[in-house]
Amino acid sequence: MDVTVPRFWLEIDKPHRLLVLHCQGFVASEVYREGLLEAVQVTRKEYLRNWVMDTKHMKVIRQVDQQWTMQSWFSQFKLLGVRRLGIVVSDDIFNQMAISGMVATLRPDFSGEVEYFQGYNSALFWAREGEGDFSDLGLFSV
Repeated sequence: MDVTVPRFWLEIDKPHRLLVLHCQGFVASEVYREGLLEAVQVTRKEYLRNWVMDTKHMKVIRQVDQQWTMQSWFSQFKLLGVRRLGIVVSDDIFNQMAISGMVATLRPDFSGEVEYFQGYNSALFWAREGEGDFSDLGLFSV
């Protein structure tokens, strides 16, 4: 039995105004681009302000897709007003180099915060800070 595993999918956490992008394995150009464009549309429609990009298990991003991200996609992304972008670092060194290179190039034109994380839960916690209700985390106040 052949089970198809999604390579790129989105999750929305409305109470925390958060979009999570999950990327796994080698993502084909059309899937990568459609996914990023869909993420922009969903963010705009749902008024989301925080993102987590879970690239922990993603492989290298093609050079042509890196160029597309910087030249075409980023102009749309920066208009969204995203305040926090948490990136879960890939285990793949080539993916790490691609993402850090793109972020370094784009960071001067991005007004939000960008942080890198080794773990998914740490990135979620950081992205959720200051947004929504944290009662489900077991925190208390006096």
